[in-house]
Amino acid sequence: MKAPLYTIPVLFTALSATLQASPLADWFAKPASDRGPIPKAALTNTPQSPPDILAAKKQVWSDYQSAAKSKHWDQAIPTKSKSMEEWMEDGKISPLTTKIGDKTFPYVVLTRGQKPKEGWPMFFCLHGGGANPRAQGPHTWNVNTREWLAQMKLTTKVWDAPGLYIIPRMADDREGRWYYGYVQQFLDQTIQQGVLFNQVNPDRVYLMGISEGGYTAFRLGSMMADRWAGSCAMAAAEPLNNAPPENMRHVAFRCGIGEKDSMFDRIGLARTYFKQLEALKQTAPEDFQFFFDEQKGRGHGINYQPGPKWIAQYSRNAVPKAFNWTVIKQHDRHRNRMYWLALDDDQTNLPLVLSASAKDNNRIEITAHTKRDGELVAAKNLKLRVYLPPSLIQLDKEVTIAINGKQTFKGMVRPSMEAIIRSTAERGDPKQVFPAQVTLQL
Repeated sequence: MKAPLYTIPVLFTALSATLQASPLADWFAKPASDRGPIPKAALTNTPQSPPDILAAKKQVWSDYQSAAKSKHWDQAIPTKSKSMEEWMEDGKISPLTTKIGDKTFPYVVLTRGQKPKEGWPMFFCLHGGGANPRAQGPHTWNVNTREWLAQMKLTTKVWDAPGLYIIPRMADDREGRWYYGYVQQFLDQTIQQGVLFNQVNPDRVYLMGISEGGYTAFRLGSMMADRWAGSCAMAAAEPLNNAPPENMRHVAFRCGIGEKDSMFDRIGLARTYFKQLEALKQTAPEDFQFFFDEQKGRGHGINYQPGPKWIAQYSRNAVPKAFNWTVIKQHDRHRNRMYWLALDDDQTNLPLVLSASAKDNNRIEITAHTKRDGELVAAKNLKLRVYLPPSLIQLDKEVTIAINGKQTFKGMVRPSMEAIIRSTAERGDPKQVFPAQVTLQL
């Protein structure tokens, strides 16, 4: 077997500093599973007015950033641009690495163009290849290394949309999948690092992949929809139940695929998927943006050039007035939040089919169903947390919340430090920090 085309010189791990700026920063610095209750000292001052809310958000964000520095997140993405040649040493790729659990992600960062005044767009580029159960270690299969190198070449020579391009290598050749739980954590963490320390615009983060990576542009494009402005799959397709298309309501989605790409029924699956998107668009014409690029005469090898430029036209709607959320597991986990709706419990009865909308009369309407024998039935024993974004709800008036047509809450809702801290901890996204919340039990 050929030697890998790279070395791993630097490893960033979640090492906590001995000193923290505040009890809340110390709380943020811990893994989510180890945090326990929010420190009481952080909950004492209740914000009363819009200026109070703004000041509270700034302080919480400062503590969050201090915690991130204690974990060396400020060193994860180079502040100085490096060319592809500079990532190479003696003909080998010399990447940075991030460790998630027992998995290690080698990755490089390439910069295209100049930073827009609103901040850098960020593109995640997932390579093709896949799984080799006979591989002698996590990074030993030369096919995945070769495909990783191909992503760097495409970024350097073909893709021209300005931005920071994060190009990871698959963490474990023996498993060979990009949608696994540890990849989800890597994506979440890297977005937060870029937003905190590298002037990344959280409303312009994009996912794209080729072949094996393209399957995940479907799967995690749907599952992690509230992270993305756009997702681009190339030479790949997925069945509807692997990547619920209704979740793509606010994600600009593009797929390029050859008309002769019949292995695993890729072209058939792609046609079915975009037919479903067309049907969904009829229900919310302004919310669904997508483009199906069926390339004539081509098989699995296609023209990749148009993808990044097309999705880069679009910015994320971080707080949509209405959205759909079909909750499924990808690998070993499901998401517990989409936009301004959260689940406080792990779900075993999946798929869970949710929708949420904010009406003009300070009313939130939610539907919640599970599937039984292929039919939708009202969800039971479900704990929901509804965040109340000030762009959608007036907190100086009564709020009404209805679930499945039945009023479940009516009353005044006060801003709280708990809502600000929890929404910050869940996403690390300044555009999705919310000042108030209501918890409901079905």
